[in-house]
Amino acid sequence: MPRLDGLEACRQIRRDPALAQTPIVMLTAAGREADRARGREAGADEYLTKPFSPLALLALVEALVPETRSWRPM
Repeated sequence: MPRLDGLEACRQIRRDPALAQTPIVMLTAAGREADRARGREAGADEYLTKPFSPLALLALVEALVPETRSWRPM
């Protein structure tokens, strides 16, 4: 991102009262435990590393926001 990184974006979302309860999933190539800890400290609800499964991402979103089921098995 040109102006700020994902951690700072996460912090800013958490500071905004209108967005503070918005679920945040960080999707990143930074997969060390220290990176995950920084994501949690910044306010991320979930942390997914690349490469990732699109189905795993959908499952995370559905777990965080169950009323927006985006994928249903046939």
